[in-house]
Amino acid sequence: MTSSMSKPCFIYCFTKLLASNDEHYNISLEVLNKSVNFLSGKYPYKIFTDSITADDIKSFSQYIYTVDTSEFKFLDDFKISLLPKLQDNEVLIDPDVLIYKELKVNLDADLIFDYKDKVYQKWYSDGIANLKGTLIYDKINSIDKLPFIPNIGFLKINNKRLLQDYTDLYYQYREDILDKHTDNYRGFSIILGQYLLGILLYEGNYSYISNRENNSGEVYVHLGGPQKYEKYKKYKKNKTLI
Repeated sequence: MTSSMSKPCFIYCFTKLLASNDEHYNISLEVLNKSVNFLSGKYPYKIFTDSITADDIKSFSQYIYTVDTSEFKFLDDFKISLLPKLQDNEVLIDPDVLIYKELKVNLDADLIFDYKDKVYQKWYSDGIANLKGTLIYDKINSIDKLPFIPNIGFLKINNKRLLQDYTDLYYQYREDILDKHTDNYRGFSIILGQYLLGILLYEGNYSYISNRENNSGEVYVHLGGPQKYEKYKKYKKNKTLI
């Protein structure tokens, strides 16, 4: 990975707490193990987890750290909790990112993320429609048109103002959603984590780097979204996702 900074250290967040069911959790365990195996030897890394998950992954690595996740409700709560605490060379990485070769990327931008996602994907439009009456719904509708949404399979925010605005609004909108949606709220995580960041990136005209624009599928694969489970079954069968 090329950059003006030292070699990056990738930070995983992983917990059983937010798993949708046992089958998906077991697949996620396998994928995390694969991800760590591919990453080892290329980059330093750490895995942040919790006491209810630590025993399940203790054989994966010696670089495991436990934190309290008892207040987490949304899939990106773990990630957002660590984001302001990252060291200069630390970058968040999803447990379903498989890095086959060293990445080509410059980290000298306000925001580092995975790839540009289309704004009108079903996973955004469905979530937004169900958020009517919330603060984040009003925020979304105050924007004329976003060019793209940053997928946060990789995430680092170097700009202090963007970091502060993002985390402040994340928690403000999070509490508002929880006040108005007492169940079935986890599907809104992608709106809180990604769509909100896309709005702030657009409004602030911040600089950014998309890792995907500089790296092909031969370099890394992100098994993102609910489709990851079918993708991984295909991977196990064919031994490739390229």
